[in-house]
Amino acid sequence: MYSIGKEFAFGAFEKMFKSDIIMQRKTQALGQGNKTVIVPITSDRGLCGGINSGIVREVKYRISHSGNRNNFQIFCIGEKGTSAFIRPFPDLLKNSISDVSIPLNFATVNAISNQINASAVGFDKVIIYYNEFKSAIKTIIRDLEVLPRDKFIEHLNHNKLYDLKPDKHVANPALFDLYFSSNLYQAYLNNLASEQSARMSAMENASKNAKEIVEKLKLEYNKARQARITMELVEIISGASAV
Repeated sequence: MYSIGKEFAFGAFEKMFKSDIIMQRKTQALGQGNKTVIVPITSDRGLCGGINSGIVREVKYRISHSGNRNNFQIFCIGEKGTSAFIRPFPDLLKNSISDVSIPLNFATVNAISNQINASAVGFDKVIIYYNEFKSAIKTIIRDLEVLPRDKFIEHLNHNKLYDLKPDKHVANPALFDLYFSSNLYQAYLNNLASEQSARMSAMENASKNAKEIVEKLKLEYNKARQARITMELVEIISGASAV
């Protein structure tokens, strides 16, 4: 599932934006803007190392060093992120989603995408924070910037390379759903893979530590048992000598 989602979402529309020079020139006048919806992807359960704490730390750093926190809004995915942001950013955390059904599918992500874009009306960009899966022992925190619905359609209206069918009023919203949902799907799958990898490592370390504790306790028990036996033998010998 992770591999399919990665290939499906990789560079979905960035290449199209970069290939049209005319569209690039015209959309420069639209401006970038600073109003941002931040979407941190976290887990609903713990025991997965620093997967959640790393995301929370990066988001806090970005907001605290921005100069104007009023330009941000947080749409959190996952119970751990929600509980971490509710105290420092109660004014920015407007929406959250938790207990997403697993295994994840594209239809579920598409529904989440619609909720995010309903909250992103009037904003200039959406930044998705997630853990990119590299290996069983390595993950990298990434921030993926995507356009909200109105900005995407505004940019796409300048496109001259493609003849959209049936027309841009029908095709552009459909292309946006593919663009936003596929990128969120790729980020979500990466984070799920990182979460499971971190949880496996955490459980492996916990099992190893438990075995070490059991061995230490067994050694202490054997020492105490041997001392007790020695004491009883000394008492028996002392009693026999006294007789």
